[in-house]
Order: sequence, then structure tokens, then C-alpha cells
Amino acid sequence: MKKTFWILLILSQIAFCREIIIVSIPMQQEFMQKIVGSQYEVISLVKPGINPHDFEPKFSDIKKLNDASAYFCIGIEFETIWLERFKAQNKTMKIYDNSLGITKINFAHSHQENNPKHMHEEGDTHIWLSPQNAKQIATNIYNALKELNPNQDYTDTYQALLAEINQTDTQLKKILNSLPEHQKFVVFHPMLGYFARDYHLEEVAIEIEGKSPKIQEMISVIETIKNNNLKIIFAQPEFSTKAAEFIAKESGAQLGFFSPLQTPWSESLLKFAKTLRNYTLK
Repeated sequence: MKKTFWILLILSQIAFCREIIIVSIPMQQEFMQKIVGSQYEVISLVKPGINPHDFEPKFSDIKKLNDASAYFCIGIEFETIWLERFKAQNKTMKIYDNSLGITKINFAHSHQENNPKHMHEEGDTHIWLSPQNAKQIATNIYNALKELNPNQDYTDTYQALLAEINQTDTQLKKILNSLPEHQKFVVFHPMLGYFARDYHLEEVAIEIEGKSPKIQEMISVIETIKNNNLKIIFAQPEFSTKAAEFIAKESGAQLGFFSPLQTPWSESLLKFAKTLRNYTLK
């Protein structure tokens, strides 16, 4: 009797063992789980609170990668170095690119509004912070899953996710409709270029080309805030907030926070939009 019990227990554990899918960031994990349900164990390498730009996987992450059926990348910096290593480590693991079909933008930001020579071209890797891009990411996940598991139909859950993204877009437009076109907002790290593009806003970034700003550059941001009567600065919790705190104090603006890694994805963007609107219209 005891032997039968242990056999049944082992068999139940084997049956419950799910294939592993690895993704880069929490937003992909959220979207993936909404499409596949509990069919796969979905693991995000980068967690909220971790800087995704200089992230390095831990030994425990590598162990999971060795057992994964697929890896879904999204085009952030650490993948440039690590993706080839992941492939070499697990040769049977399929690699899918969630950034397919999305045109990466270079955006110019300036701390001195009347000095075009002070502008910097930077590529925005935060493609997921835009409902238009999010729909493409969802489609890329769906198409990959059809190849990964052709016997499973994910159409209904995929369509439900698209409907949720469209609803979020509608809500964002309603929230931001009361703002002037090309309304400026200040962030420490440039992360909302696609969001600004979609909703006709203008992002002013404190950080320049991945480097902390010098005192003269911080003074220029302070002048921009005062000249445009901006009332909030969005710091990113994954980075040091010292420069943002100094600029907030000197400009009289409130210090707020926004993390591009925060989920639920829709809730995070809606909260940002409401905060921006409320402070802008004060």
C-alpha cells in the first residue's frame, strides 16, 4: 500500500511538471501567461527593482535556462551579450524575438531648449511601454506559440489580450486628452519615448547617454521645468534618485516614481497617465 502511494505521488509530480519558457522582462511574462494560462512555467529573468540595462543572470537563472523549451527576447541591452551564451548553453532551446515588426525610434532630447547642438540621439529600448507596440509584442508571442505548440489553439486568449490592450489605449487617450499637445514631462532615465510619441507628448530626460548629468545639465533641466511650469519629475526606482531629488528640490517640482518593469502592465501605464494629468492640471 505504501509503495503504491509513493508511485502515485511520483507520477503526479511528473505529470504536473511543466515545460519552461524564459522571457526577459515581467511584461512579457504577464502577456505570455495571459495567453498560455498554466500550460507553461513562465519565468522572467529581470525582476522589478533590477536595472535591466546592466543585468547579469545568476547561476539559478542559468540552471532554468538549461531546462527551457524557449526563450523570448525583447531587444534590451543584456541580451546582446548573453543571448549567444544562452544558445550555446541550451542548443535545443528555441529563440523568439518579441521586437519583430516594431520600428525602433531614436529620440532627441535636450536640456537646453534653444541649443540644438546640445541634443543627443538615443535609441529607446523600452518598446513595451506603448499600447501600439504591446499589440505587436502580443502578436509575436502568439505566432511563436503556434510554432512551439501547434496542437494547441491560443486564439481566444490572444484575442482577449488584444482587447485588453485596446481598452487600455482608449482609457489612456481619455486621460491624456485634457493635456496640451506636446505637453512636456520630466523623467530621470529616458524610457517613455514610444509612449510620448503615441500620445503626442514630449519626454525630457535628465540622464544623458546612460551617464549621470553634470551640474550644468541639471541646471538646464531645472530651467526647463520652471519655464514650462512642470510640477512633477518621474524617477526610476531601479536607478539612483540623487540627481532627480536635487532637481526636484531646486525646481520646486514633486518627485514621483515610475518603473518600466512594473506589472500589471495596463495598471502601471494608467497610473502614470493619471499622475501626469493630475500634476499638469494642478
